[in-house]
Amino acid sequence: MQKYIPDRESEDLNQPSLASHLTSPESSDSPKRNSDPVDTPPPAYSARAPSDACYAHNAIENQAVSLTAAFEDLVLSDLPVDPSVDTCLAHLKLLFAIQWMKEDVGFADGLWGLWDAQAGPMDPVHRRRPEKVKKEKDEPEPSAEEKLREENLKTLSLIREKRWALFIARAVHRYETWWKSLMDVFPQRPLSEADMEIPGFVMYEGFPTDRKAVFRWREDMLPPLDVLMVWHTHMLNPRAFLEDAMLAGLRDFWNTGMPWRLIDKAIDTDFNYTVSYECKANWTRKTGLAWSNEDDPLTKAVKCPGCSTSMQIPWTTCGLPADHRSKKPLDLKAGNKPPPDLSGHGFGDGDLMHICPGCGVVIRKELLSVAKFVGDFKLLLGPKSRPMPGTVLCPKTGKPTTSATPPLPSAHTFPNRLLKSDWNSVRTKILDLTTFRENKNPTMDDVRKAIEVFLRDPSSVSLINGPFTRTYQLPVESRIAVRKMMSRYWENFSLFALDLCGAVMRQGIFVEKMCRLDWLHSPAARDTMERLLTKYKRFMDIMQASQGQLLVPTLDVDLAWHTHQMSPSKYYCYTVTKLSRFVDHDDKIDEAKLSEQFEWTSKTYQEMYGEVYSECTCWYCETIRSEHISGLGKIFSPKLSKQGKIAESFHTSGAASLRTCAPTPCQPHPNDN
Repeated sequence: MQKYIPDRESEDLNQPSLASHLTSPESSDSPKRNSDPVDTPPPAYSARAPSDACYAHNAIENQAVSLTAAFEDLVLSDLPVDPSVDTCLAHLKLLFAIQWMKEDVGFADGLWGLWDAQAGPMDPVHRRRPEKVKKEKDEPEPSAEEKLREENLKTLSLIREKRWALFIARAVHRYETWWKSLMDVFPQRPLSEADMEIPGFVMYEGFPTDRKAVFRWREDMLPPLDVLMVWHTHMLNPRAFLEDAMLAGLRDFWNTGMPWRLIDKAIDTDFNYTVSYECKANWTRKTGLAWSNEDDPLTKAVKCPGCSTSMQIPWTTCGLPADHRSKKPLDLKAGNKPPPDLSGHGFGDGDLMHICPGCGVVIRKELLSVAKFVGDFKLLLGPKSRPMPGTVLCPKTGKPTTSATPPLPSAHTFPNRLLKSDWNSVRTKILDLTTFRENKNPTMDDVRKAIEVFLRDPSSVSLINGPFTRTYQLPVESRIAVRKMMSRYWENFSLFALDLCGAVMRQGIFVEKMCRLDWLHSPAARDTMERLLTKYKRFMDIMQASQGQLLVPTLDVDLAWHTHQMSPSKYYCYTVTKLSRFVDHDDKIDEAKLSEQFEWTSKTYQEMYGEVYSECTCWYCETIRSEHISGLGKIFSPKLSKQGKIAESFHTSGAASLRTCAPTPCQPHPNDN
């Protein structure tokens, strides 16, 4: 029996605040999976369906195949590859495994002291599945007691979201530890400023195109699933992942990408992630961490940025002991029970606050961001002169590029020269921030102010760039480079170019949508993958033909796009060859802009290919497209696909009421174009 995703509302594990930035105007009615077990065929449709729908239904019934057949015998490699039907299916398997992990964590009552009982009393059925119950037309107004129980359901959802958020914070820490251990495995050294001045040097310009740099994966090298999830999200930010790999000297690791053959072998048809004892032992030996996220310590070791005192900060201060339940009965009629405080002051909570036992300074996330900046600054000033994050890639192309006009230096390396110059004592001012001489609560805003003083002084440009500067005006590229450098630290104190906690949460929205569509178990799974690969190629062709436009992919395009990014070197060569730039993947676009550009993308796609861009991709409609459609489609308008018309006739029929799909556009998602 296959596992199946509970059909929950957004107030459960999916956070509306995170989902909203990906929601298009058309997506509110996106198809949801029904509650039928996935190992049974779709239900029979009645005679009310039109003849074409009956034809497709019969085709579904006649396909007496296993629902796991599409992904049981995939042909895969552990080397970098362009996206294929098999890699897309393997990718879906990974997403399903991640979703099951999320379900298990969210429903683990008592994990990290977060108890379902903190939400208060409620119907046992609703406690198990806390969806909002729709009020019937003639149903009387709920009593105060019922309203309180409804509020308790919402609180229960928040508690389960909190467990998942803590799990992700711990997973990112585990990924950081694994990343550092990889630096001992790979022979390459970290990037230096000198490397960035040698044209074609393999440590810089030649880093993304070195085909000899291949890592030979073994099964005992695989990380735990939670770490794999964070790595997956990291790769879905292509420029950030490339920059981080270059700064760490992980060329072989970056070039090889996701070892699909090993990943597929580790995930069974029930989406359990299973590895050998040797793999688990190797993980613990290399990282010092437990294989299971939940088995790691309840505290995080942190060194004070000021006095260097080591301290143990709890991951959360929201937890309660097992005997937390109050002996005093809850007054349901009072209606004034305060919800549990889930903000917290732990390392994985939203409001970190911990007093250093050595110097008394309050450890906050803002302070840790400053400490990260100061630490990177010291590496720049050190003997190896490691460049600052955000100054490695050309902002315009996303490529590692040496100066096109030597001896003039590259514009995107300007922040390094500024910080090293100590112009107007900027070096001293920034380094002093973690001494707390003048400011007990420094933030990145203090760093910004110190740098802005320079940017407002035109005469300082020639001082920094040298006698070759012909103008006192700072080039636009250099200003962008400064902003790019600063972006690495705003609300981010991790080892990486972006806050991976937030990125994993955002990516979770896409993961759940993929699981709800459940193409993996569809009888037409392989045909669906073929179509979305074709659509992805067309998407990139439109991008090539419309430079400067923001394109918004649908869910099916996004799956192929994401799969391509799992082989970074292949994706780099493809986009640079086709578009002369390394295409990034931005998931934080303004919703109004997203909606406008989705409409533009849809119109352009239809004009270029004569097909509807956003079609329903439920099992039924995908099976229709997989079958041989009769000449019926010829009478339809050339601006609409014949499959779309036939699908529309089904969705408006009585038979459609038996299924939970609807003819709505797939979810849009932005790119950086």
